[in-house]
Amino acid sequence: MSALAFDTLAYARRMEAVGFSRAQAEALAEEQAKLIDDRLATKLDLEALRLATKKDLDALSLTTKADLEAHRLATKADLDALSLTTKADLEAYRLATKADLDALSLTTKADLEAYRLATKADLEALSLTTKADLDAHRITTKADLDSLRNSLEKSIAEGKAETLKWIVGTVGLQTVVILGAALALARMAAH
Repeated sequence: MSALAFDTLAYARRMEAVGFSRAQAEALAEEQAKLIDDRLATKLDLEALRLATKKDLDALSLTTKADLEAHRLATKADLDALSLTTKADLEAYRLATKADLDALSLTTKADLEAYRLATKADLEALSLTTKADLDAHRITTKADLDSLRNSLEKSIAEGKAETLKWIVGTVGLQTVVILGAALALARMAAH
């Protein structure tokens, strides 16, 4: 530190004036001068300290700026690499998803075609079965109708025969009655 001007003689005289002995006053003045030289800073000391501190701060600022720039560049490089990796991953997922969808589409088309063909075969079999069932019912119904017609024709023929017998019997009976009445009238008239 810079030496600070301290008047030890004036200080020792003041101490003697207040009751200190000369030896005490001189010893106290010397100690006070050492204390001032060792402990107190001058304006020059403070300016030197300010300049040293400014120099240290400027150096620290440059170092910090350089460190920040290095970190920024490293972070940018990391982000760029991550971006490329992410883009590659997304493209891989997109392609895998597209492949899965294409495979699913083909499987679905094949399944739908199989169901369509199976349904068509089932409908054709059902159609044949239905046609056969309808033909069987038609034949059975025709046979039943033929049997019913034959039965009705027989019943009608029997009814005609019975009606004819009845008519003939009635006509014959009426003829006999009329003849009998005519004979009876003729006998009565002859008598």
